[in-house]
Amino acid sequence: MKEVEHPLFLRDIWYYALHGSHLRAGKLVRKQIAGEFIVMGRDPQGAPFALKDNCPHRGVPLSTGWFDGATITCCYHGWQFDATGTCKKIPALADDRIDVSKIKVFRYPCREVNGTVWVYIPQNKLKLDGADRHFPDLLLDPTKKFWYVDTVTLPTNIDHAVIGLIDPAHVTFVHQSWFWRSAKNLKLKEKTFEPYRLGFRMVRHKPSSNSKGYSVLKGGTSTEITFQLPGNRIEHIRAGERHEVISITTLTPIDASHTELNHIFYTTLGLARVLWLPLRRLGQKFIGQDLAVFRKLAKGLETNPTLMLLGDPDTQARWYYELKKQWNVSIAEGTPFENTLKGQTLRWIT
Repeated sequence: MKEVEHPLFLRDIWYYALHGSHLRAGKLVRKQIAGEFIVMGRDPQGAPFALKDNCPHRGVPLSTGWFDGATITCCYHGWQFDATGTCKKIPALADDRIDVSKIKVFRYPCREVNGTVWVYIPQNKLKLDGADRHFPDLLLDPTKKFWYVDTVTLPTNIDHAVIGLIDPAHVTFVHQSWFWRSAKNLKLKEKTFEPYRLGFRMVRHKPSSNSKGYSVLKGGTSTEITFQLPGNRIEHIRAGERHEVISITTLTPIDASHTELNHIFYTTLGLARVLWLPLRRLGQKFIGQDLAVFRKLAKGLETNPTLMLLGDPDTQARWYYELKKQWNVSIAEGTPFENTLKGQTLRWIT
């Protein structure tokens, strides 16, 4: 077996880029995902595109140029490219025997699903055959769109961000609010987990009685929480026979010390549309509490302290590292990813 490196960023995988409402006709958006700079926009048909954010001539970011909705013009020498990354014109070139269409800007696989835009970051830009595999299941009918809640940048790497996202023990202390729960109201929790696709899921169960946020949902409420590589937490709530809530938090690495957190949401509950503004503010408050503790974490990590993972509350973190390891092995050896996790019941107090 090859000796496999375990890099911080996963490759050959789909990352959440942005909510589709942020991509507008005739506008360019620059994103950094897993250390790679990408320019995004919409082509003349309205489909999203993602290109390497460098002009192949002298390396100037294409995002600093002009975009008329069909053609990107580099601000340095006016080289022009279409939304596929194909060069269409070099203004200074007098020799018409040169086929400029052979000049390409790398085009990342890009997909818009349920109003959200995802970008595939490959290990090898010449091998994109696997891009159609392992696209995340967002659990939503293709005709429906997620509502955008908020985006924040966490001052930490993707590993610390993911561990914080799936850590059950922090919720009671970080998210102390009248609408959620109090550190004075702790209860023993016992949850069953099973391996699922690129991660694991907490098997569907009745929500905890000390979580006020669930108490407003009536009619046989149940919830199922899934974590999937590279950093997607998906909670699906059923409320009675007719209604559902899907709450998704995604973590997208920017660079080695910053991670973008996005929260999107969907529900069939009509009352949620009426109360959307206060609900969104509650969601932003929740995210803001995470941001505040991650800023404190960043201060603590400056001293490079010894860290530990202990007991059932940290088992999901250990699973995350094991999944990353298996993913990197599959890429290094050119074999299908194998989820080696086993079903298990975990117990903790929150």
